[in-house]
Amino acid sequence: MKHPLKVLTAAAVLAATVAVPAAPAAAGGTGWWAMSGYLVSNSGFNPNESKVTVPTVPNLKLTYTGTPARTGQRAPVVADGLVYTQDDIGVTATDEETSAQKWRFEPDPERFRWPSQIVHTAGQIVLAVNDRPAMPGADSSQIFVLDAMTGTVVRDFDDEGWVTQILVDRGVVVVSGESRYSIDTRAYRIADGQLLWQRDQYMQQPVSANGRVVVSGTGTSGGPLTSSIVDIGTGRIIHTTENREYRPLAADEAGTKFYVGWGHSLQVLDATTGTLTWLASNLYPRFVVVTPTRLYVTSTEGTVSALNRSTGATIWSRSIPESQHQRAIIAGGVLYVTAKSDRVHTLNPVDGAPLKAPAFTGAVDQLVVTYGRVYVTDGTKLTVYGL
Repeated sequence: MKHPLKVLTAAAVLAATVAVPAAPAAAGGTGWWAMSGYLVSNSGFNPNESKVTVPTVPNLKLTYTGTPARTGQRAPVVADGLVYTQDDIGVTATDEETSAQKWRFEPDPERFRWPSQIVHTAGQIVLAVNDRPAMPGADSSQIFVLDAMTGTVVRDFDDEGWVTQILVDRGVVVVSGESRYSIDTRAYRIADGQLLWQRDQYMQQPVSANGRVVVSGTGTSGGPLTSSIVDIGTGRIIHTTENREYRPLAADEAGTKFYVGWGHSLQVLDATTGTLTWLASNLYPRFVVVTPTRLYVTSTEGTVSALNRSTGATIWSRSIPESQHQRAIIAGGVLYVTAKSDRVHTLNPVDGAPLKAPAFTGAVDQLVVTYGRVYVTDGTKLTVYGL
């Protein structure tokens, strides 16, 4: 089922809670939940959900449970009427309405293991799968580009390194993983698999700000600690800061700045100049949800806090143990916080007050909420709720 592109007003999006300006709908061809953090900004904020809102979330009911069960399932991506779910050995595409399987892709299980997150872009599914090394330390992987409607392999190409993070933007796939022997971050042109650049620093989360990424670390040679802003298409280093390790969390909707963690603080990093601006201290940020007026920060200690986006002032804060393992999201004006293997906490983002909703028990990954559906995985099967 294909859905009309829609832009919502502030009232429709947040149901008279946090007032925000209308946000642009997802660009055509990028999908309605294109990657783990929604889009390349990694904001975790879906402004286009209009059905599952603060007033309606208590009415959610089980719609279906996906089959067959597979181990290592992660949160899906959803686009063009299909739901794409990745597990330990492959990717399954199912019909959004009926849950019927459309296709299944599995690379050679004797050779490959531990696939990366999947990304939907321009009618294609992109993922990287780590190779079983022929000898210790020989890290390598394979990048697959699949036709999103059929699962047919459009192309695949070798990657000499370990992959734990994947980002696709502007026709480029960036893969990254900390490795003892391999360059940490590599970028390839999707159209032909051409290596465009590599950088011996790690991309800690998949975030693009107007075609720029942040990488940091000391690299395989144990060189000086640096953080760099890199152009995704050319590999040109836009700015480097020494003796600091910036952890990219998300970008703003205009792509002008990154929100980064540095030690215990949350900082704003200008994507063009590299200028760093302090925002808040003593947060130990692990994930952040970016809305037009607020930031919702999950700390490494299991606390979720709402901050004024301009001043960094704390509006409210709640302790939610185990929430640090998975990113929170906001869709339809509802804040969903996954406490791994416990339950999902549904909160009103205005004041952090709990909302009545299904418990979504056993969730091991973030939720995906789009088109009036809530997608939850317990690591073996996908459960879908609707109104």
